[in-house]
Amino acid sequence: MNEDKKSPGSSDSVIKGIFHTYRAEFRKIVWPSRETLIKHTMTVVAVSLMFGAYIAILDGALGIVLGQFINLVN
Repeated sequence: MNEDKKSPGSSDSVIKGIFHTYRAEFRKIVWPSRETLIKHTMTVVAVSLMFGAYIAILDGALGIVLGQFINLVN
């Protein structure tokens, strides 16, 4: 019996099959154009800044209100 040959179900052939499938799937990906990527990135940055500002304002206002409440209780 020749043990040097790999059987069809060997781990090497399974791994090659997995990478072949990944490669085929990556070829199906439609990557965005540079303009689309820049537009979407700027949208994400703008929305993140707006939410950050909203949270900062809310945090400051609640800090002032709670500070006044604590001073009122003491």
